[in-house]
Amino acid sequence: MARAEGANVAHQKESLFFNKSMSGLYVGALMFLSVIIVGVTAYHVEGWKFSDALYMVIITVFSVGYEEVQPVDTHMLRAITMLIIVAGDASKVYFVGSLVQFITEGEIGKAMEEHRKSRDIDTITGHAILCGYGRIGQTLGRELTSKHFPFLILDNNAERVALAQAHGYLALLGDAGEEDTLREAHIERAVVFATVLPSDMVNVFITLTARNMRPDLRIIARAEDPATEKKLKQAGANEIILPAFVGGMQIAHSITQPSLSAILADPGSLLKSDLRDLGIAMEEMRIIPHGVDDRKTVAQIQRDREKGCLVLAIRKPDGTMIQHPSASHRVEADDVVTLLAH
Repeated sequence: MARAEGANVAHQKESLFFNKSMSGLYVGALMFLSVIIVGVTAYHVEGWKFSDALYMVIITVFSVGYEEVQPVDTHMLRAITMLIIVAGDASKVYFVGSLVQFITEGEIGKAMEEHRKSRDIDTITGHAILCGYGRIGQTLGRELTSKHFPFLILDNNAERVALAQAHGYLALLGDAGEEDTLREAHIERAVVFATVLPSDMVNVFITLTARNMRPDLRIIARAEDPATEKKLKQAGANEIILPAFVGGMQIAHSITQPSLSAILADPGSLLKSDLRDLGIAMEEMRIIPHGVDDRKTVAQIQRDREKGCLVLAIRKPDGTMIQHPSASHRVEADDVVTLLAH
């Protein structure tokens, strides 16, 4: 969220600079046009034809130096000519200066913005690497931002990278299957890696590359074909998500259990509050190495709670999920226990 707010501030500063520069160009152009109009009018009032007056003003303003079409032999004509020379040169200098400022400061601003993004990427740590910024990648970006979880987008499409940056996210242009790109994304400091591209074979290759670079990294991969799940596991993915399968199951639940599905799917529902009113809450508990719960069985954890609890699942450090573990199952350091407790 803070990153998005920072992007909005940067965008506002950029818009302010653009408006200021454009106003300078408009003022310079208006000054130059005013000199021409006033000069032509002055010569015309002194008795010159309109065409001669316009010609005289143009060659004077642009310092061409051709011979006058009519004699400038009165004090008034000479005063008009001198004013046109001074005002014309001044308006030209102002306009050209505004134009140069608009070009140079714009380029400097772009270079500074690129430097800021590069610096943010160089200092990122404890982050998620998301490969692909399509529909699923954009959903991930919004959800991780709402949870204040740092992440970095990788995509080999320049338009999608630009879109991610426009949304205020850190993004790199490159092939996630290349080790150099993953090093640039600081995979050595990442805590989770997700490849959500629409091609299963590309996801397999990216997973294999990431696993070779970080044997201990938690990797989540997207699969369109259920047959690819085995290949992704062999490549090193800890978790495989099949969007089509999950979507189909959700639709089936909506058909067979519409009320329950509506309650669970509604982010604004009062389900959590209702559970709290009953004295029940879903919690996650990380097992601290050498802590009081380290090496305990599920039965011991459930019994040791003051008012009891129910262990629903255990997630291992490598991402493996154990649903409804047996009472004799023994938890280990860095396991994450999901439980229903008073």
